[in-house]
Amino acid sequence: MSRRIEIDALRGLMLVTMTLTHLPTRLRLYSDQPFGFVSAAEGFVFLSAFVVAAGWSRQVATRGAHHAGQRLRARALRVYGHHLALLAFAFTVAATLAAAGGRPGLRNLLGFYFEFPGVALLSGPLLLYQPPLLDILPMYVVFLALTPALLKWTERRGFGALWVASAALWLFAQCDGRALLHSGLRELTGVPLPLDALGAFDLLAWQLLWLAGLWAGATRGERFQKPALFWVSVLAVAGFAFWRHKLAGFTFDLGARAALLDKWHLGALRVVNFVTLAIVMARGALPLLRAARADVLSRLGRASLPVFTVHVLGCLVSLALVNDEVTALSVSEEAAVLIATFGAMALVAWRATLARPVAGLGVRG
Repeated sequence: MSRRIEIDALRGLMLVTMTLTHLPTRLRLYSDQPFGFVSAAEGFVFLSAFVVAAGWSRQVATRGAHHAGQRLRARALRVYGHHLALLAFAFTVAATLAAAGGRPGLRNLLGFYFEFPGVALLSGPLLLYQPPLLDILPMYVVFLALTPALLKWTERRGFGALWVASAALWLFAQCDGRALLHSGLRELTGVPLPLDALGAFDLLAWQLLWLAGLWAGATRGERFQKPALFWVSVLAVAGFAFWRHKLAGFTFDLGARAALLDKWHLGALRVVNFVTLAIVMARGALPLLRAARADVLSRLGRASLPVFTVHVLGCLVSLALVNDEVTALSVSEEAAVLIATFGAMALVAWRATLARPVAGLGVRG
């Protein structure tokens, strides 16, 4: 079966949005959460799980569950290898540039490494120390490693019990469960690893999004394809967008309940925003991308792992251009950063997909 070019194109679009948000340019003001309280990270995690589940069902039908599981475990090891390469670059090249002085962005990003280099060098490869920008791939490694067992379970017993367990973990995360576990682990081991060094993403919460992607990929999300639900979702997405950007005077202060929109713990209102946006994108954006046959975006999506790695390298290097916490990059410097980063991403995507047929398992890239 052929890959769905619109899914690859949407993943590519997520990568473009993510890159614009992470690069230190003025465009980040417009690319960050344009449709409410949902970032490209949520969409990319969901779509990655969707592609994995869709590829799994085809692979099991043709080669068996054992082979499909081996493919996913090999994929997890490949992602881990990319993460190690990024850590090596951060601890050598980026750290050298930061130590040269006048590079607050890089120095803050590697703050724990400069304070406890030995602990950082040991805990980084163990996926414990996760500097900003380098905290997404570890999440993928963990989720991919668990996915074969999860999908085998669903083949025998369905998703019911998994949804219950996932919801329980998500609720535990909303009660700051990760901080509780971190405190216990720190007392047990004595390792001076602060909570923020573990990465911004709370895996106890974000696993809900991964499971949702697996479910959608395995079932094609039939229950969410009703026209009435689509129009309700359109209204909800519009409301969240107006709220996020304070359009037409529409604003609401949650006060003490601001955690309902928290990104890192995947707050409840953020989940609602994501679900409604996903329904709108499935019915609205995907047909447009399918008709447009956006080759550049689809190539970026098909080669998502190397493209993501290049995007992180571009962000780290561009932070070395920021001399202090006040002065922004000039227009010419921003243009150079954007051209160099996106040019490298496009080149890597082109080389990675040049000899790769469009038909595939859906678990690559």
